[in-house]
Amino acid sequence: MKASRQAAVLLLSAGLSLSGCSSSSDTPGDEGYTGPTLPARTVTKGKWEEGPAAPKQHKPYPYDIYTHCGIKWVKFGGRWWILDSVFPGVEQVKGEPPSQDSQRLAGYMTLIGPDTANFDAVGMPTMQFVPTEDEPPGCA
Repeated sequence: MKASRQAAVLLLSAGLSLSGCSSSSDTPGDEGYTGPTLPARTVTKGKWEEGPAAPKQHKPYPYDIYTHCGIKWVKFGGRWWILDSVFPGVEQVKGEPPSQDSQRLAGYMTLIGPDTANFDAVGMPTMQFVPTEDEPPGCA
């Protein structure tokens, strides 16, 4: 849905204003960072992409984020992660944005280090997540 994409962009903007940039090296936002350029993905009806139970570092995995409640929590590699930073202007995924007829955002999740994972999708800034012991609250 077009409204879902707009809501995602608004939530990202809010997250950006609340989040500081990460100081980790070799992450988006660092000067000189050049990550892989990935092709745009689309949501595959009836198939949910969530990456492997034990992801390898620096390998992008197809990943779908459920956007109904916003983009703050993800489950990746068998644990919960929470949005920590947003890096505007960094686009690792190239191509035409797919039509948003669902409440999923198709992109890639990459484990950057044991406590850092980045999500990239076409037309979106890189979103960096950190692990959390908490579970996401339900949304209304």
